[in-house]
Amino acid sequence: MIRKNFLFTCALLCSQISPAQFIGFENGIPEQFQTSGKGKAALSTQYYKEGSHSLEWNFTNSGSILNIALEKPITLTKQTENSAGITLWIYNEKPQQDSVRFEFLSPQGTVSYWFSFRLASAGWRACWIGFQHMKGDKLNKEITSYRLIAPNRKGRVFLDRLTFPVKKMNDRTTPDLQMPYNNSLTYRDLWHWCRVWQWEQYEYDLPLPNSLNQKEKEELHTIEQRLTAAVDIKKAPAEAVAKAYKVFNETNIRRSGTGFTGSPVLAPDELNRKAGEISWNDVETMLSGFAYDAYYNQSSTAQKNYFTVWDFAINQGFAYGSGMGTNHHYGYQVRKIYTTAWLMRDAIWKAPNRDDILSALVFWSALPETRKPCQEERDELLDSWHTLLMAKTVSALLFTNECERARALKGLSRWVSSSLRYTPGTIGGIKVDGTTFHHGGFYPAYTTGVLAMVGQFIAFTSQTEYELTEEARQILKSAFISMRNYCNKYEWGVGISGRHPFRGSMKEDDIAAFAYLALSGDLSGEGDGFDHHLAADYLRLCQKETPEARYFKEQGIRPADAPQGFFVYNYGSAGIFRRADWMVTLKGYTTDVWGAEIYTKDNRYGRYQSYGSVQIMGQPSRLASGYDENGWDWNRLPGTTTIHLPLELLDSPLPGTTMAHSKENFSGSSSLEGKNGMFAMKLMERSLKNFTPDFVARKSVFCFDNRMVCLGTGISNSNSAYPTETTLFQSVFREDSTSIFVDGKKQNEMFHSQLNDGKTHWLQDGYNNHYFAKGDVEVQIARQDSRHEKTREETCGTFSSAWINHGKAPQNAEYEYMVLIQPNPEELEHARHKQTYRIEQKDHTAHIVFDEATGITAYAVFEDYTSPTAPLLLQIPAETMVMQKKTDEERIIFSVCDPNLNIAEKSFTTKEPSRPIEKRLLIKGKWETDHQNKNITLSAKGENTLLTVICQHGQPVEFTLKPTH
Repeated sequence: MIRKNFLFTCALLCSQISPAQFIGFENGIPEQFQTSGKGKAALSTQYYKEGSHSLEWNFTNSGSILNIALEKPITLTKQTENSAGITLWIYNEKPQQDSVRFEFLSPQGTVSYWFSFRLASAGWRACWIGFQHMKGDKLNKEITSYRLIAPNRKGRVFLDRLTFPVKKMNDRTTPDLQMPYNNSLTYRDLWHWCRVWQWEQYEYDLPLPNSLNQKEKEELHTIEQRLTAAVDIKKAPAEAVAKAYKVFNETNIRRSGTGFTGSPVLAPDELNRKAGEISWNDVETMLSGFAYDAYYNQSSTAQKNYFTVWDFAINQGFAYGSGMGTNHHYGYQVRKIYTTAWLMRDAIWKAPNRDDILSALVFWSALPETRKPCQEERDELLDSWHTLLMAKTVSALLFTNECERARALKGLSRWVSSSLRYTPGTIGGIKVDGTTFHHGGFYPAYTTGVLAMVGQFIAFTSQTEYELTEEARQILKSAFISMRNYCNKYEWGVGISGRHPFRGSMKEDDIAAFAYLALSGDLSGEGDGFDHHLAADYLRLCQKETPEARYFKEQGIRPADAPQGFFVYNYGSAGIFRRADWMVTLKGYTTDVWGAEIYTKDNRYGRYQSYGSVQIMGQPSRLASGYDENGWDWNRLPGTTTIHLPLELLDSPLPGTTMAHSKENFSGSSSLEGKNGMFAMKLMERSLKNFTPDFVARKSVFCFDNRMVCLGTGISNSNSAYPTETTLFQSVFREDSTSIFVDGKKQNEMFHSQLNDGKTHWLQDGYNNHYFAKGDVEVQIARQDSRHEKTREETCGTFSSAWINHGKAPQNAEYEYMVLIQPNPEELEHARHKQTYRIEQKDHTAHIVFDEATGITAYAVFEDYTSPTAPLLLQIPAETMVMQKKTDEERIIFSVCDPNLNIAEKSFTTKEPSRPIEKRLLIKGKWETDHQNKNITLSAKGENTLLTVICQHGQPVEFTLKPTH
């Protein structure tokens, strides 16, 4: 398709920057392009990066200049100097040790901005640079023209895809061999993408061995065999092969001069598929499909095409030292390039262009980063592990020299081990509570696949000198255990689902990684030959009779039971409550933990995911547990207190990403003895479009055995257009299997009932969960019309629902209800006739509940609490959770928790660590402890005891006290 010259409207407020002009040289050379000195410019069809033409600039010496006058002068402001720039692509036919110099001229002919573009590579290379990264004194801010000054020799280059001035340069513009000083943003210590050239400058601090002994050779060969077994798919997939030929024919690759013509290869940020352009995923399609055909079917045509595509891709910029303008998130698009390159390794090693292919693979895998240990406080580790660890592994083993392979693999193993450490703040990686972070938050949807890849690397290197350190594997195990805990059986709750509210689960590869980690050694400190606990978890999750499963069974391992207890994950402001085979996910948000990840086209209606959600999953899947996106009312995630909005007002409020944080820090969970727990939060809504910024509430959930006591106070807002509600349940209704009950009366057809007589009513949700609630309770079975969270397409379904209606613009509304989860008949009968808990306090200051069966008293303290007549705790500071119970006549076991991560910097991601918080509680009487605990101190205060607790990372501090005699 021929693209004509056109103007992009580029109105910058308070500046004088002219509209950007895209020049593709399809309709000739614009008249403002003039040569001076000995040289000339002409149109060419020999090479192009868009359309079918480029500008050929022939030069003879450094006096050759290509001048480009601007139709309208540019006056840079501080704002536009930091955002504007130039983009184009330059074709060079032969690597040179010189540069083309770009200069930007003022009306007086002075040069305030300039940069050089090195001609060190052959083929198309991107030239993207902003004014802020150019050189020069930058004193004169007015630009009337710019020029290209040729190197001092005879030669030519080709220009295409020229845009100037670019109003807003891509923030991920990438430095490379051509412009190594470009874009200081990529040198931020947290970044992962766009740093390949920076890492290329690293030198190994590991020596290159002169030779390998027999054991070293055997271990290297063992790892190579394991890699082959992992990537060998046994048979060429016909669909993949056919697609490779289809894309190859459509791309129309033809040799031309020193390079090629055909569909240009571009980064997605500038890709125009309608114009026939392609990207890295298309290169992957061709290379992987032809590799399969050549390797499994011995097709000579496929092998020829494979190397033609490699030549073409390298010529187009997928090459060593090339940034292609910007190269972020490409790892997802090139993974099969690497796995199939391993299959083709013998052919690659014999190929004439072997060195170009291998250098491209090493460069784009970011293997050079592993020449040193992983830098501390490095963000985006999940992306690195998930998308490029296999690429790094293949690249390390593709060196033709076995000594280089050994060093590369040793460096990679060290890098992986050093990356497996608990990361601070909200940057990516594994946190001390086992949660895995991406995009500045707890994100299981990115964890799946990540654990699989790291687990596979462990399998490759197990029982060799390249295996990961025990400390690294211990930290990785904590992430595996956490995922096991928050998945029921394979899926997690909506509250922690990020921007994928009804999707995401552990896959077979993740489950296999449990076995790989178990076989790497005993990480439980019990002296066994492998980790029996991880092995038991694997047998519970694995549905196939794998070699690992057979081995574990032969060793006497039995499948583990589902996790039981209460698990605290305050890096995600979350708690997981489990018994039998059910799981409850409790979720809030704080200044450090975002409430939902909402994109323009993802999770549009997910605002309420963390508004105190209490989601029961009684079956292994969301759907079987009653959660289906079709017809789902996005206002009614169970447990949440929300303003019930029409979907157009609940829709994504910002044009980009919405990841709202609270202004409150008290939200999260705590536990006692790992068995029972609680959740509390100060709920508040931010001031965004279609939000209600004065919407506040104080919520708590107390979890004992299979009972949850849910309390709410201070529910207030000024929204008089729509009602505020607290949802008890919303579940798919199936007439034949999920009839609900209202006060014992079966309901299995459409109905709506309002229970506002002040009595406590007993509801059953159709999934054997029972709710005892009073207030203005509404319950229904109804057809619901909704919209898809990505596409806004209409959806519908039939759901049973119950909620407490707080009315419009409530002021200090409250609620109380108890949930009995999948009880046996005796438990249900007992709960129906006798209240199993006692509310000690429920107000603005604190929610305090005593549970009779467990003997636990639990405190959610929102403001400073003082009770001179209390039997035990006389004072508790604000924003503290306490659980306590007597263990015998003398001793009392306590847990104290502040879920606040207490991170100083409030930003999208930060490496600032969680800071300790001191809590002082006054206990009636004289108390002491049997065991030293660095996090608690006791001192006398009159006739009472002052307890000082140091909380950090949102983790509960647990200890036992006994009276002093």
